Amino acid sequence: MDVCVVGAGAIGGWVAARLALAGHCVMAVNSGGPLGHLDVSEHGETKTAAFSHLDAPARLLVLAVKAPALPTAAAALGTVVGPDTIVLPMLNGVPWWFVESAPLRSVDPAGTVATALPLPQVVGCVVHASCYRDGPGRIVVKHADKLIVGEPRGGPSDRVAEVRELFEGAGIRCDASDNIRRAIWYKLWGNATINPLSALTRATADRILAQPECRAWMLEGMAELAAVGAAISCPITESGEDRIKVTERLGAFRTSMLQDVEAGRPIELEALLGAPREIARREGIPTPALDRLYGVTRLTAETLGLI
Repeated sequence: MDVCVVGAGAIGGWVAARLALAGHCVMAVNSGGPLGHLDVSEHGETKTAAFSHLDAPARLLVLAVKAPALPTAAAALGTVVGPDTIVLPMLNGVPWWFVESAPLRSVDPAGTVATALPLPQVVGCVVHASCYRDGPGRIVVKHADKLIVGEPRGGPSDRVAEVRELFEGAGIRCDASDNIRRAIWYKLWGNATINPLSALTRATADRILAQPECRAWMLEGMAELAAVGAAISCPITESGEDRIKVTERLGAFRTSMLQDVEAGRPIELEALLGAPREIARREGIPTPALDRLYGVTRLTAETLGLI
C-alpha cells in the first residue's frame, strides 16, 4: 500500500517505520520535510526503515501532527490526498470531525481542516502507545499497546478492515471499533486533566496524583467529562478513582503536554480541554472544574509563548 505519514515524530515515526519495514511504500514527512530513513528501537532491537517518495495520491494518509499544527498541515497536503485516500488522524484529544452536526471552532476555527479533509474520507483512530525521540532520526518505543480504528459514524466497513489488516501485518496490534467516538472520549476522560496539571506544575504524574488537591481537581473534571460523555452517547462506566489507579501504576511518567512545555512547543490545550468545553456548552452542561483548569493553563501557555 502507498502510505504518507505527516508528522513523523515519535508516534508517527514509529508507525511509518513499521509500515516501511513491512514492505509498504511509505513517505514520511516532518516539519523539516520528507525523511530518508529512521532508526526505531523496540524491545532492545534497533531497525532502520527507509522511506520513499510518492508521486501520486496515497491510499492511506496518517496525520500524526500535534493538534495546533493540523490546520497548517491540512492546507499544505496538495496532491497527497486523492478521492480514494483514507485519512487516519492519530491525534490527542477531540478531533475536528467529532461532532458532525456543527464544526468545532476550538480545534478548527476557520474550517480549514474540514474543507481539506472531508468526513467521508476519514477513519477515526485512538493510539495507545508511548514513544519518544532519542535524538535526530531515532525513535524509541517505550510501550506499544494498540491502535483502535473505526468509522466516524459507527459500524463496520471494508476500509476499516483494510486499515486494520495493514497495521496487523506490520506487527502493530489494531482493533476495529463499532463506536470509535466512545473510544476517543474514554481516552480523553483519562488524560484531559492530568495533562494540563502537569503543564502547570511541571511535575510527573506520580507527584500530581499524590497531591490531594490536584487529585480532587482531576476527579471533579473527570466527573464533568463523564456527564458530557453521557449526553453525547459516549458513556463512561467506571469511576474516576478506578481510572486514576490505572495511571498510578505507570509511575513517574511525563505527560505529552509536559514534554511539549519543556521543549517550548505549542500545547494541545484546545483539543484536550477547549473542545470538550465547547461540546458541554452546546449540551447545557456546566463544567466549572474544567473551566478553571482551562483558564489557568491557557494563561500559563500565553505567558510562555506556547499558544
